[in-house]
Amino acid sequence: MWLNASTDYAIRMLICLSRASGVVSSSKLAKAIGVSPRYLLQIGARLREAGFVHVGHGSAGGYQLSRPPAKISLMDVIMAMNRKGNVAVLPDKRLPKEDFHTLECTYRRLEKGIHRQLESITISDLSQTECGELNRQIGKANT
Repeated sequence: MWLNASTDYAIRMLICLSRASGVVSSSKLAKAIGVSPRYLLQIGARLREAGFVHVGHGSAGGYQLSRPPAKISLMDVIMAMNRKGNVAVLPDKRLPKEDFHTLECTYRRLEKGIHRQLESITISDLSQTECGELNRQIGKANT
């Protein structure tokens, strides 16, 4: 599974919002995650459509989470940002089953494991946890 840049920036944007108290301006968010304000607006629109953020306009406007960060999983964000909903290890073209059945079964197991991990990690986890601790949590989930 590979994340595209928009999805990565969306996750970063949600982490920043989860750490903020109140509304955060688009210019501050763009600077914090390292994107142009115009690109941030595109990402923000997708996050708003998915119900993750509220958007305020005007001088006091900006972005704010519309639900608790513990209720937003990485899988939720990836599905919202990937219009095709593709979070797969499997290739688009299926392999002939008679020749590569074991390989396809392995891909399916990997895909299920990736989905479980993405569903178990929330924006709250990412905003409050150091990388080492998160890696330990992931390791525990795999055992």
